[in-house]
Parts: sequence; structure tokens; C-alpha cells
Amino acid sequence: MRKAIYYILVILLALSQTMTAAPAKKKSKSKKQAASAKTWKGANRNIHHVAMWGGVGYSGLVNKYDNNKFTGGVGGLIGVGYEYKYDHFILNAGPEFRIFSSADKITFPTSYDVSMIGPGYNQTKHYTFTEPMPEDHLVGQVTLPIMVGGIWNSVYFLAGMKIGYTVLGSYSQKSKISTSITDDAAYDPSWVNMANHGAINDDPYSAKGKTNYGLDIIATAEVGVNINGLLGQQWNEDNMKRRFPWHMRAGVFVDYGIKNLTPASQGSMAMVDEKAMNTRSLHVSDWANGRMNSLLVGVKFTALLQMNKPQPPKPQKPAMVLDVTDIMTNKAIAAATVEITPTEAKKPRTVKRSTNNKGRMVAKLNAGPYHLRLTHPDYIAMEHDYSHGDFGDTLTLAMQPRPDFRFYVRDAKSDSLLAAQVTFINSANEALIDSMATDAATGYGHLRLPLNTPVRIHIEAANHLALTQAVGDIGGQETYRLEPIIKKRVIILHNLFFATNKTTILPESETGLQDLYTLLAENPDIRIRITGHTDNVGSERANQKLSEGRANSVRDDLIKRGINAERIEAEGKGETQPITTNDTEEGRAQNRRVEFVIL
Repeated sequence: MRKAIYYILVILLALSQTMTAAPAKKKSKSKKQAASAKTWKGANRNIHHVAMWGGVGYSGLVNKYDNNKFTGGVGGLIGVGYEYKYDHFILNAGPEFRIFSSADKITFPTSYDVSMIGPGYNQTKHYTFTEPMPEDHLVGQVTLPIMVGGIWNSVYFLAGMKIGYTVLGSYSQKSKISTSITDDAAYDPSWVNMANHGAINDDPYSAKGKTNYGLDIIATAEVGVNINGLLGQQWNEDNMKRRFPWHMRAGVFVDYGIKNLTPASQGSMAMVDEKAMNTRSLHVSDWANGRMNSLLVGVKFTALLQMNKPQPPKPQKPAMVLDVTDIMTNKAIAAATVEITPTEAKKPRTVKRSTNNKGRMVAKLNAGPYHLRLTHPDYIAMEHDYSHGDFGDTLTLAMQPRPDFRFYVRDAKSDSLLAAQVTFINSANEALIDSMATDAATGYGHLRLPLNTPVRIHIEAANHLALTQAVGDIGGQETYRLEPIIKKRVIILHNLFFATNKTTILPESETGLQDLYTLLAENPDIRIRITGHTDNVGSERANQKLSEGRANSVRDDLIKRGINAERIEAEGKGETQPITTNDTEEGRAQNRRVEFVIL
């Protein structure tokens, strides 16, 4: 029985997890279903039910007598009453009848003496029980339970007290008994052959009777799941359309008597047909302490008939209250534009409002889901979905300021300011962020860039080599220097990368190659020579071949992009022209280079 109750608890827990997860799965199907699943706040208030319940399980009477061996029995209960629900709170009360049985093997004093004194004799009859005496009990009670608890999604619990009154109680006993007689006045040896005066040996003994247990105060608790959640959406919708909807629960419960049952008056042994008989149950005799605790634990099913349907409130136009703040300083943002669009209207009409000097906007709207879009010249635009359940509460949205990236463009040789065309690109998806021209007199430019986005800047100026570089601090200030186009001047291609000891150009070289292509495309009269160099690791012959191959790889790439082959020469110098020492790894890395010169 205990294992069965354990498995029932496991099954109920699994069912509760399944039912609580199911609504989330449905909710993700569509916003319309999610919105319709929400109900007005008073829909779960002041619900009245007629409650009917029944249960069956493991029962017993816990006797406190020393050395007893308790064996439980089968019990059950049935009741009808009233249940009240307000939001998550539930109250349950009503009359109940419960019945339970138990069996005890009680160890008690094995002998009992009865004195028989008369004229000429002084005898004592000794009664000895030769086996333990099992005692079975059957108890029926009328109880009044009062329980309170809560319900969340499909899981509920209740706890409280019951006052019980025993209306029936019976017991039965079985054992074996032997008797013997002693006589203090015996003086005639001939008495040895006289009759045994009713002495017996291992004779069967049994007794049964009724017992009045009186009042019982019982602690009770139960936990379980809502069965309606297993019956499907359509069943529940049809059920709520009925005049009296049904709600069903299944759970496990436990009752334990904390105020012991009131014992009957103690009995004594008596002579009945020369057999020792007990006029009372041993539970309330001289051999036990006379008090017991009741126990009943099992499974319970409850049916609730809903008697009323709360009336929804009249439709009103609640106020949407919105506070807009700066996410960095938490200060109010005035003059922010708020676009409010209903998401379920057949012909949605966008309403525009602006925040006041305190950053607040108030709009009277029909209850329903809305989509908000907030814009401000100094902040990144943001969007937010607003549902009818949020009405009545103040919504606070924090906007992110747009960083102001400041930069200057200068000539790398003369350090003079340049007028340039600047393009900002999202490095993650190569999308254009914005483009602008720097001021011709100051070479200055600034732009608000998006947060948490990798940005690349591309700068072009007349008679200068184009420059492409990642923007590090989008809220800082940078100075970019462009190399002037000067004949015979050697320029190293820093953004050019090759596979180790190979002539294969790696994909991360695209920026450097594109810049070189732009130079040749925008200056069709320019001719260049590309020269490859290596460090001194390896043989001179191998390094010469590697430098020539890398220079030709760059030339071939430019030709594929559309540059005339006659405008590009390629050569290799191997390890013969280092620009720094080859004794360190850093020096060797600088010596491994590709450079070009304008002819």
C-alpha cells in the first residue's frame, strides 16, 4: 500500500508538470490566442461551488502501548460541502463520513488471577494466555472538515482541521488460554483425584464487542492536480458555456488524529463458562494506556459544480501611462515621439503622442494589445509590445543614447586637414549604416552610431590612397591619415595576409585588396609595381620563389577585378631587402611583406 501511494504521488507530479507546460506551448502559436487566454481580473473572484468528494486508502489506529505491532487496514471517506474561490485562494467545508480499520498484535501480561474463597477452601484460579492476542478494529466517524489552500495553474493544495464524532466502533479478539488452580487449605491427599474444577489447557479464546471512541480532532492535508486541464481546450470551452460548469480534481490526502480518541471506561476480566473473557477492548483495558491516534492516507477525487458566473466589467477606455527615461542616467526624456498601433484591429490606425517635460505620456485607449515605437533624435529607436493586461500600471521604457563618433581626416605626409567621403559599414552583415563628407576647411566629421554593432569606416580623398579600418570606440574621437599618391614612393600593404609558406591569399585580405583596386580604378593613368619580400628562414631559392609567387597572386587578383594587366608589374626580392632584423619573430613578421610603388 505504501509503494502504491508513492507511485500515485509520482504520477500526479508528472501530470501537473505536463498541464502547466501545455498553456505555454499553445501561447507560442499566435499572439491572438495568447491574448484571448488572458481574462479580466475579476473572472477568478467570488466563485461558489457545490463540492462532492470521495477517497480510499490506507488506515489504522496508532496505539501507544509498549511493544505493540501495528498493522494497518483499508479505509475511505465520502463527503459533500461548499467551496469558495477568490483568485488563487480556496476555502472548503462540509460534512463527511469516513471509515477505517486496523489490526494490532498486543503483548500484555500473560497471566491473570481470580481468588475463590469459601467455607473450608481458599482457592486461586490462574488464567494464562498462551498466544498474542490480535485485536481488529472498525471505526466509522462523521467529521466536519474546514480546509484552506490555493490553486496555481493546474496544481492545488488544501490543509486544515476536522472535528470527528464516532458513530460506530467495534472490535474482535482471538487467542488461546490455559488455567490452573491452587488451594491454600488443601490437606487431604485424596483430593488429587478430584474433578479439575474447570481447568483448561490451550483452549481457544475469542471476544468481540462495541467500543465508543468519542470525539477526534484531526489534522488533514491534500495536494493534487486539476483534471480539467487534461480534457482539451474544446471540452473546457463547452463546459464553461453550461449553466453549471464542472471542475474536477484528483490528489492524495492524509488525515491524522492529533487529539487522541476518548477511551471508554476500563473493563476487567470475568468468569464466563469457566473461560476468562474481557469485557472491553484491550485498547482501553488495564493492559494498554487506553488512547489511540487515527490515521488515514490515500487518493481522493473531488467534483465541483460551479454555481455562479462572474459578470465581466463594462468595457472602458483605460489609460496607458508611459514614462520614458535615459538608460544611462535614468533621467526623463522630453519630446520623445511615441507611435501607438493596435495589433488586432482590422484597420489599425497609428496614434502619435509625445512625452512631456517629465518624460510622461498618457493616452486613453480601448483595452487590447498595442505595438509601441519610440523615437528621439538623440536616442536609438526602440519598440515594445503592450498588452491590455498592462493597463492601469505605469510602464517605464528606457532608451539608449546614440553615441556621437567624432573624427578628423588628415594628409599622412603634411598633416593637413582633408575633405573626404566617409562611409560607415556594419561589419557583421556588410550593411550600409550611413555616409557623409567631412568639412572641406576642418576635415572634421561626426555621426551617431548604433550600440553593440561592429562598425568599419571607409575613407576616400582625392589624390590619396583609400583607407578602411575598424572603429574601436564608437563614442570616442579618432584621427585618420591618408597616404598621398606620390610616384616612386613605396607603400606597404598592411592588410594583406597569406597562408603559411604559401602564395594563397586569405579571405581577411579583402579590405586591403579592395582599397588597392579602388586606387587603380579611380586613377586610370597610374601604373604600379608589386614586390614580394620574405624573412631569412629557409633557403634563398625557396624564399625567392615564395616572394615572386605572392606578388603574382596579388597581381592576378587585381586583374580578375577588372584592372588592365599592362598597368601592373610583379617581382620578388626574397630575403634580400629586410626592413628590420631577422633575429626576432616580430622582426621577421615585418620583413614578410608585400608592397607596391607607383611608377
